[in-house]
Amino acid sequence: MAVYLTLAFLWTAYIGLETYIFGRPQSRPYIVGFLLLNTLLAPVSFALSATGGVLRERVETAYRAAWASKQRFARTDRKKLIG
Repeated sequence: MAVYLTLAFLWTAYIGLETYIFGRPQSRPYIVGFLLLNTLLAPVSFALSATGGVLRERVETAYRAAWASKQRFARTDRKKLIG
């Protein structure tokens, strides 16, 4: 139960930042209802966001950027060690 509450809190905090910082003031939900609903439905919300929402787009963008960086590093001739 503690693990669920911790993960639900982290997910609700993330969604809260997305909603209340980047959302328009007119479209923000009431804070108490938002917290209760997201705490109860955190797994469903996470699954929906991971399969087709903003979270999926961000993960794919980060993956593409890391892949491009890896490819650029592989194409360079001389490898440097840090230090």
